[in-house]
Amino acid sequence: MILSKSEIAKYPFTKNAAQYVKDLGLDINDLSSFDFTRTAERAEQRIEEAILEGIVSWKGKSEKGLDYDVEITSFPIAILIVSAIANDFFRRRYALAEANRVNNLLIEEKKETLLNILDNSFSWDVRILEVTISQPYDYNIYFVDYLKNSIEFHDYKWKLVNRKIKNGKVFVKKNELGRLITEEVKKHIYTRLKNEITLKLPTTITQRIDRIKQILEERGSKFKREEIPHIVIEAAYPPCIKRLYNNLILKKHISHIGRFALTSFLLNVGIDVEELIKLYASATDFEERLTRYQVEHIAGKRGSGIKYNPPNCETLKTHNLCPGEDLICKIIKNPIPYYLKKVKKIRTTKPVEKHGKKNS
Repeated sequence: MILSKSEIAKYPFTKNAAQYVKDLGLDINDLSSFDFTRTAERAEQRIEEAILEGIVSWKGKSEKGLDYDVEITSFPIAILIVSAIANDFFRRRYALAEANRVNNLLIEEKKETLLNILDNSFSWDVRILEVTISQPYDYNIYFVDYLKNSIEFHDYKWKLVNRKIKNGKVFVKKNELGRLITEEVKKHIYTRLKNEITLKLPTTITQRIDRIKQILEERGSKFKREEIPHIVIEAAYPPCIKRLYNNLILKKHISHIGRFALTSFLLNVGIDVEELIKLYASATDFEERLTRYQVEHIAGKRGSGIKYNPPNCETLKTHNLCPGEDLICKIIKNPIPYYLKKVKKIRTTKPVEKHGKKNS
């Protein structure tokens, strides 16, 4: 099915959108012309929204004043600009902001439209189902396509063992299919952003790149608060991570989700892959090849190239990995913000207890 122009504007990552832009026959130097000023401005706006708001805008159902051509063509220009800046934190933030936009739009779409988007994007094997009292699902999806992205979610409900499956097809509701699509969009955009830019960019674009870099610098203090300190501070680990870490040292059994939580946390706070593999070597069931693969995958060195964050607190509680909350736990939703708050508190009161090496 061919998407309408408005749908292409909403979902500019689709094959129809790519073909639409290709048919326009644009050249990189066209961006210097007055005719494409609005396109370049919208591309810059998309990026600013990603930096400042964490989501790229859409004017909503009314779509008043919306120029579909500008909306469609601004997306690849934004991709070009972000790629040229070559900052991985920035790449991930932009990919997530575009994915957040898609997630909000998919909620409002008809079931048939979701299928059309998939057909124009990722070629998944998905079928619409008739919803009844005894059959509450909207779609079924081939289990391989389901696993491509559900493996990124660590809530128990996404595990294949907890799903209804028939003839290799997993049954999902509309919002669940939308969540799977959103995750695929994020990975798809992030992969595009990693492409090296070899073209000589026109001055109008390099000037916009300089402005974006300035915004990134101006927001530096905020982003630095989000960054991890260069010294790993064991005393700042949240209760859940402390227990998992101690269990590893004591060679006690840790569940799969527990290992994922511990590994993703330690990688994000500054423990490098080799050091973490050595840490796991103390476990009784250690197998270096498998451990290396898993750790490098979570670190973003394999697969999609995305570095994973630890599961949120609610997921950890669901899997009985929360040993009990302290005061900081009550105001955060994930182990990483806990760590950052605890580090700040420790640094203002006493010398820190260090662990591991400095981040390179």
